[in-house]
Amino acid sequence: MSQDPAQAEQLIRELGSLTDRTRTAGRSLVTGLPLIGWGVAFGAGYTALDLLDGVARLLVLALAWVIGMLCSWLPMRHAIRTGAEGRTRWGWVVVLVASPFLVAAAQPSSWVYIALFLGALWGMAMSLYAVATADVPFAVAGMIVVVVAAVSAVQPLVPELVCFGIGSALPLLIVGVYRTVRGARHV
Repeated sequence: MSQDPAQAEQLIRELGSLTDRTRTAGRSLVTGLPLIGWGVAFGAGYTALDLLDGVARLLVLALAWVIGMLCSWLPMRHAIRTGAEGRTRWGWVVVLVASPFLVAAAQPSSWVYIALFLGALWGMAMSLYAVATADVPFAVAGMIVVVVAAVSAVQPLVPELVCFGIGSALPLLIVGVYRTVRGARHV
């Protein structure tokens, strides 16, 4: 009879450990590689907007977008399905479709501020997604993107979009690389 409470306690500990490992593996798959992809996309894309012209700018922007999208889509083929994926996709579509209308409503004074506004908007969307999934590190990374957009707009030392590209890429890459490496060890 005295073994029943001990066994129950052991099962609860094991269940907690399994839950933590499952959460780590799931977050690593669902957000690890995508955060790396979007970190690269923000870093390369925003920097290209400021430093390149013509066809070179368009090619780097297209490549950055493709990297972000592929890194978001590819891991989802192997992800554990929770039933929320459809709603999540629709949420991202809403942000995408709303973006030009929000720009029209805000009427930023130049294309630089349009780009910063959209970067901040997508950072906020990432953060809200992270709040909905109880993912604190991702939420913090998303809010850093928003803050970097504001700081980039007012600092005089570095071109605004270069500052934003590098500054927003870093938190996304840090969380993404950490999760990818940690997830690979737990699989």
